[in-house]
Amino acid sequence: MASIAPRPGFDWMLVQWGGPDEPRTEHCSYCGDPLPDEDEDAGFVPLMIWNAEGWCAEFCDACQEKWWGIERIEDASTE
Repeated sequence: MASIAPRPGFDWMLVQWGGPDEPRTEHCSYCGDPLPDEDEDAGFVPLMIWNAEGWCAEFCDACQEKWWGIERIEDASTE
């Protein structure tokens, strides 16, 4: 089974979790920056994680790269 973990220095206490029955957030759950909508950035795919109680967190491109080591690669065929 594959797993993913944040890099050293990540502070779980800074994560703003969304409740199980709440609508999706419009902001990064870690840094608070606005997440792009489909019209702004069709290629954006947020990292979304859930805890055991069903609470969700979404991360922007910058936090995905800085804290999770996930780098966005642009598709050359769409440029």
